[in-house]
Amino acid sequence: MKHFSYIISVLIIALGLGSCKKDHSILGADVQPENDVLGASFSDTSSFFAHTVKGKPIFTSPTDNNKFLGSVQDPHFGRTDVGIYTNFCINNALTNVTFGDDPQLVSAELVMVIPGLDFVGNYSVALNYSVFPMTTALSTSTLFYSTNDSIYSKSNMIGSYTGTYTVVDGKLALRIPIDNNYAKAILTNPNYLIDNATLQSTYKGFYITSEGTPLNPVNMQGVISKFDLNNTSSGFYLYYQNGTPSATKETKTYRFPFSGSGTYKHNTVKYNLSGSSTLLSAQLAGDSLKGKQNLFLKGLGGTRVKVHIPFLKNYVDSFKVAVNRAEVVFNVDASFTSPNGQYYTPPGLALLAIDSLDRENFVLDQLNITDQGRYDGSYDEVNNRYVFNIARHVQAILNGTKKNYGFYLVVASPDPIYTARRDNYVERVIFAGTNNSSLKPKFNFSFIKLRND
Repeated sequence: MKHFSYIISVLIIALGLGSCKKDHSILGADVQPENDVLGASFSDTSSFFAHTVKGKPIFTSPTDNNKFLGSVQDPHFGRTDVGIYTNFCINNALTNVTFGDDPQLVSAELVMVIPGLDFVGNYSVALNYSVFPMTTALSTSTLFYSTNDSIYSKSNMIGSYTGTYTVVDGKLALRIPIDNNYAKAILTNPNYLIDNATLQSTYKGFYITSEGTPLNPVNMQGVISKFDLNNTSSGFYLYYQNGTPSATKETKTYRFPFSGSGTYKHNTVKYNLSGSSTLLSAQLAGDSLKGKQNLFLKGLGGTRVKVHIPFLKNYVDSFKVAVNRAEVVFNVDASFTSPNGQYYTPPGLALLAIDSLDRENFVLDQLNITDQGRYDGSYDEVNNRYVFNIARHVQAILNGTKKNYGFYLVVASPDPIYTARRDNYVERVIFAGTNNSSLKPKFNFSFIKLRND
């Protein structure tokens, strides 16, 4: 991921320089002298090897207000638990906040709004949610990865709720009651509400998880939803009265938002292959031959597909080759499609080049605005497939300026500005394997042979 951070910085400069030039390095017959062209050729029979491999821990953006939360027992991918770290702040960055004379707590809760039906699983399934206090303050000074579950007090649960979503201000939301003692300490100690820095150093935030929920792959698969922590209804709420609470007192509300000065949030992701497809578990254990049957790709860094098209250099013999189009096609296996719409296909994927150290790199077709339009990677709903055109990268392999170490297919935006992000897509997809007679992955290669000088 650090490698990607460097590339993204360079990319912004590269796009500005490259987008204003007409590019002839990927050639067609229209830019070649007629007597140099020997004829156009097409091939879709190249050797193609692919299998599923484990994903890597993902970097989670601390400033993105949309975060996932929940648990699913997917009948093909096994169990996934996604938790949220979030802190909170004083609304509008006010200073010296107080709650009036003799404030008395009535109750407290966390409210997190779902911006739309952005979920996998069944949102009507009840989960067991737990809340714990964080022990380490969040910041942007270090990279935060999805495997980090060590910065909260695991023995000190301060909130719990078993149930489904409710409606808040016309939108689906999750509401979790918070322990009165924890909330009362905030209400009655204004010395910790001098400013946001003081508040956040004292109350470092919450870790919210549903991993204690019993699930099964038949009638209790669970749900993972995306929450908008920046929504004006999301936050940590205190309900209180001034003076001893009674039916005659007015209950007042104070909201500490999850978005504002000094607020950060992260996801944790945990995978358990128990109950997953044997085809998937075998591939993750090293049996690459099972990729001949099916390929399994999961978001939030769950899995990747390793692809190798080994004999590209064989297209170069005694003649030079100019690439017109180099399509890599992955067909969704409809027999694995969720019949009840619980698991959606990712809106886009990225096909990335592998280097000699097995690291992911952009293919050259992602580095130029014109090439990006041809690169694609978006889900084709009509044909139920994903298509990538990596003509520029294949041309570089044939020219000998790039080594062919293969490719990784990942759930990520094909847009290079966002490709390194792996924490914003939770969807998954299952492809036909390389032995499928009609739907196997293919390399469709259109090229022109040129006379040598």
